[in-house]
Order: sequence, then C-alpha cells, then structure tokens
Amino acid sequence: MNGPDNVSPHLGARASSTGLDPRTAAALAYLAGPFSGALVLWAETANRDVRFHAWQSIAGLGALVLAVILSGTTAVLGLFVSATVMLVMLRVATLLTVVLAIVWAVCLWKAFAGGRWKLPFAGNFAERRA
Repeated sequence: MNGPDNVSPHLGARASSTGLDPRTAAALAYLAGPFSGALVLWAETANRDVRFHAWQSIAGLGALVLAVILSGTTAVLGLFVSATVMLVMLRVATLLTVVLAIVWAVCLWKAFAGGRWKLPFAGNFAERRA
C-alpha cells in the first residue's frame, strides 16, 4: 500500500477540515468540475493537498469548460458565416469535450487514489494558491 497508515505521500495524514478523509475531499473537488472545486475550497481551510485539488479543478477544468462553451458558441455563430466554419468549430468543440472528459476522469481517479496529476499551467497555479 502507501505507507504505515495506508496514507499517500501527497495526501498526508493531516485531516481535512471538511470532516472527510482527505482523499475523498480531494476527489469531491473534481466531481462537478469547477463548481464542486469552489465548494470544497470554501469548506477546506487546513489541508493543502485538498486545496490544491480544489484550485486545480477551478482553474484547469474551468478553463476547459469555458473553451468548450466558447467553441460551441462560435460554431453556432459560424453558421451565419459558412457551413465550413460551423463544422470546423463543431469538431473543435467535440474534441475539447473529449479532452475535458478524459482530464476530469484522470484528475478524479488520481485524487481518490491519493496522488496528484498536475495539469499544465493550472497545476502550478493551484500549487501556488494552495
């Protein structure tokens, strides 16, 4: 397992101020994307690792959700320009949705397993903020 008390080196033995196991609180930060990240961040004051996951959920998943929304909106607006623009932006929105689903699943799985998977840019931001 992960050590004497079956605790991950990243999510240490320090309890979460949410009253939950730190791994559970970290996983909950990803469950509903940036919305649950904000709720966990609001509730968590003690555990830096849980706060890291909450910030990464807000910044990383939030940026991906925004990119999906913007590309989908651009696809709809592209319909007024040309069918080609609309199709290209629709494919971009679909690709971003698949990327979002994969990133969400990996972050959720890693947090629940007690580890970290730092996203580019968002991971460093989350480490500084935690």
